Amino acid sequence: MDNNGKLNREDEAEEKLVVDGEVNIKVEIQLVGNEPQNGETKISMSEIKAAFIGMGKEELMKYANDPFWIKLRWFLFVLFWLLWFGMLFGAVAIILLAPKCSSPEPRNWYENSPIYHLTVSDFKDGASPQDGVGDLEGLLEKASYLKELGVETLMINPLMPSTMGNPERIEDFKQVDPRYGTVDNVKKVLSALKQEGLHVIMRIVPNYSSNNHTWFQKSIEKVPPYSDYYVWSNGKADEPPSNWLSVNGGSAWTWNDQRKQYYLHQFNKTQPDLNFRNPELIDYFSEVFKWWLDLGLSGIHVDKVDFLFESLNYTDETISNNNPGTVHDEYDFYRHTNTRDLPELVGVIKQWAAVVKNSSGVFSLNGVPDSEEFDSANLIHRPLVIKNGVLTAEHLERYVNHKLKMNQQTWTVETIGNVDQPSDSAECLTDMMLLLPGTLVVPSGSELGLEPGSIIPWDLSNSNAGFTTANSTWKKLPSNYLEANVENEKMQADSYYHTFKSLVKERASPSIIHGATETAVINSTVFAFTRLKSGNPGYLVAFNLEPKEKVYNLSNMKHVPDELTVIARSKQLWKQLPLKTSILSNSLKMAPASCVVLQFVPLNTEA
Repeated sequence: MDNNGKLNREDEAEEKLVVDGEVNIKVEIQLVGNEPQNGETKISMSEIKAAFIGMGKEELMKYANDPFWIKLRWFLFVLFWLLWFGMLFGAVAIILLAPKCSSPEPRNWYENSPIYHLTVSDFKDGASPQDGVGDLEGLLEKASYLKELGVETLMINPLMPSTMGNPERIEDFKQVDPRYGTVDNVKKVLSALKQEGLHVIMRIVPNYSSNNHTWFQKSIEKVPPYSDYYVWSNGKADEPPSNWLSVNGGSAWTWNDQRKQYYLHQFNKTQPDLNFRNPELIDYFSEVFKWWLDLGLSGIHVDKVDFLFESLNYTDETISNNNPGTVHDEYDFYRHTNTRDLPELVGVIKQWAAVVKNSSGVFSLNGVPDSEEFDSANLIHRPLVIKNGVLTAEHLERYVNHKLKMNQQTWTVETIGNVDQPSDSAECLTDMMLLLPGTLVVPSGSELGLEPGSIIPWDLSNSNAGFTTANSTWKKLPSNYLEANVENEKMQADSYYHTFKSLVKERASPSIIHGATETAVINSTVFAFTRLKSGNPGYLVAFNLEPKEKVYNLSNMKHVPDELTVIARSKQLWKQLPLKTSILSNSLKMAPASCVVLQFVPLNTEA
């Protein structure tokens, strides 16, 4: 190249012959003549025109330095980065602002743990000096035990003065029984329990009072305004006003010789029914609920409300066709359409629910029909009652499926009613209910294998099983207290105490809190169900009601894999199925009246 930037002849030749550094010459060899041998050969070298390979350097520099192209390049450069950052920020905004899958709402405190039902006088004597009767100080002293169990909610029987310490015979609804201390004691203990994470609901039966209540005495004497605080009637021809029966058997009417009239008692004759057609009584109990909530209760449980109203004209009940074998003096002989579940009940429940909720309390009910009219309650108790004490897998499935539907209206609370079954079956029912939707009411001491209403034996430190340091307890200790006491149950690795405690803990798992429920009856004798939430371990509970040992196939249940892990079982299976062992779902051997709780990784998680 010369000084003027032009190519000289040699450079031009090289550019023509060389492309990307390679010589661009075509060599062709031709034979002269027709014979391929001993002939002349002609070698022809010809120049091949170089292919176009882009702009030359001079032309490129011309465009590179052109102001228009410089501006265009900068414009495109800036535009590229603006678009890049725009997409980046847009992606971040979508992540942050786009609607998310809503997480399930957390459960209310009364929906988490089982409800531990106790009578304070049976739990622990803690006052000084001790007198053999359980009290509020004793309850507070043993709050740590309840927390260890995983209990968060207590339902206590009334703290009101009662006849002979019977919580079913209340003598004053707006006072504290002196056995439990004073109003200040109640406030102090309830506040301390709440700080421990324990909420206390008190059970109240407004349907009747004790016959020793001053109201009843004044009503007998027809002293205003108490004259019609109870249900009185003249009767007919020296006979009771109607054929109504007491739940406990016999006539629901008792003659009072002083007033010369019959009074109504749908339970014991020492429990005269209050007259809720008197609006003063409805308002009075609104005040009662508020008074106790102001002392520090977290809620009120109103029991036996289905008996609040009776027909005005005392019409005879008609015979029921659902209970063959009963006779005329037995309660189930009649249909109780004139003494239970009358329409007036709905308005009263709504009024009381509003009072309790306005005081930041939880309103709990027992004894109401399956109806949306009562959805003003936070909790509705649905007892499992087995006719004639016969428990079957089909009955359990019907009960559970019905309960699942009711949970969509108001949170359901289960209580185990008159199930005449061995204690093993009662424990299996408890295990089953603990892992179903809803909340189970457990009687105090059931975790120790005690009968309901028993004094709690804590240890063997003295002749009163650690319940009191007094000379004696206010009622007898349970007959099995030497084995069934808290200290001994804690020491035994396979005791029901540990089973109960572990299942209460499992209630916190997502599959139990928010999971779907699938029920099944297997071979007509095993009731089983699964609990499962997507992305979490599933649970399978199987309860064998067969009176003999049998092998069952659970593999056909939805989501259930071949192998499952044992996390709890009844005592009949302790040796056969150690905890944390794996079992095959198609061959589970179960003892009579036994149950097992299994955990598994679901085959698929469409729950």
